[in-house]
Amino acid sequence: MSDSHSFSVQSWSDVYQMLFAKAEASRGTVTLTASGSPSVTFPNTTCRDAFALASVFDLAVDNHASGPLVARWIWEAELLVGEPEGSTETYVGNRSFWETLAAVAIELDRVRAPLPALPLIDDARRELETARPVAAQRTRNAAGTMLVTVLSEPSWKAMALRQLAFFCVLRGETEEDSPFVPAVPATCNADVLALADYWTDQLARAGQHASDTHYRLVYSCWREVLHRVMRYAKHAPAHDTYAYNAEFWSALLLLTTQSDACDTAPTPWAFHVPAPGHHRRNAAAVDTGATLEFPAAKTWDEAAQMQRDAFSKLRGEDTITGRLIGRVPRTTVADVRQLAAYWSAGLAKVDEHSFADVSYRHVVERWKAAVADVDHVPLNADPTSVYAHNIDFWEALITIAIQVAVTAETPSRWQLVKEATKQAFADLPRTLKTAAQDLVTDALARPLLYAGIGLGGIALAVLLLRRPAHGESKS
Repeated sequence: MSDSHSFSVQSWSDVYQMLFAKAEASRGTVTLTASGSPSVTFPNTTCRDAFALASVFDLAVDNHASGPLVARWIWEAELLVGEPEGSTETYVGNRSFWETLAAVAIELDRVRAPLPALPLIDDARRELETARPVAAQRTRNAAGTMLVTVLSEPSWKAMALRQLAFFCVLRGETEEDSPFVPAVPATCNADVLALADYWTDQLARAGQHASDTHYRLVYSCWREVLHRVMRYAKHAPAHDTYAYNAEFWSALLLLTTQSDACDTAPTPWAFHVPAPGHHRRNAAAVDTGATLEFPAAKTWDEAAQMQRDAFSKLRGEDTITGRLIGRVPRTTVADVRQLAAYWSAGLAKVDEHSFADVSYRHVVERWKAAVADVDHVPLNADPTSVYAHNIDFWEALITIAIQVAVTAETPSRWQLVKEATKQAFADLPRTLKTAAQDLVTDALARPLLYAGIGLGGIALAVLLLRRPAHGESKS
């Protein structure tokens, strides 16, 4: 039975306002404010919502709208049909879609087009009232969730490269035979889902016209990659490594570096790292509290100092005497779990020590003992409670940060071999010349001893003496 009679529908503008209010209440809105231009607000609707809404307006646009508006509507349709009709994910064309709906409502009122059938309006309203299941599926248990840095960057390109570097440290990396992405993070299924959600939202914010978003998607193959993420990562164990990481990161970098929204800065990116080995899902939502923002650190030890200062400001700190460090943040259980995962990944990335380092063992053992203490905290412990061994933990963190920084800057054996080989080749002409001179001198001084060399050997030595001379005369 139709329920549209509860709302007075007298015009296409009434239809638009009713559906906008319903979407705003059930999906929330996004507001964009750019300097020198009015703000733009639109609902954060799903692909499935967009299909239902388009059905309300489609026939009237085809039959009554003017040519330019029909062309605009066709662009919107082409962008929409590329999405799965039953998808409850955020629709990438939200901004242009709602702006087009507003223009369509005004145009249809101008030409006095007949109002849509009430069942179409009812279907759209019911769809907007349907709860979106995505958020419930991805909430994690409080004890297994750790708050990580909120990253802010001025452009899409900068944000994508920052995320790439972040996950290379956090998850490790694998080398790929690709000039575009030579090293790919070993991101897990939960990671790529979080990134897919974030960049879908950025696309929805950036496209002022459907053609903008359409070209970005076609050029970068992002749509196909996103569909694969939803097909495989969404239904796989959250902590398993995603099977198509190379494809995912290639498409993301192509989307953000070659199809950048130069006039639209990305929103800050917050990421919650699930604790390793923790697989429980569908738990109640958790209030993660305040977030921390860190600028990009130039060195590992500088990153440790930034973290200590940030946590001291957020949690407060204690002054310590007679220890390696003078002040210690009052970090919580959730905080130290996050930091333990971050610095253990950093240590694994650079290896525990360089071959020339003979003092590493005590530092690494201190860190491993501190991580073991963190691991011994029960999973059901209050994540907001102050960690009992903060002094030992922060002493270990500061020293391991220095160890990682030193190891990262120390050349490996292979680097030294390459440099020595390079220098040997650079010195080769001079080395051969000196050896040849010694050989000829000895041969003249002791002719019988070197008679076995023969005329060919002496001729080769003389040639080696003469060739550099010719090269020097040419220069």
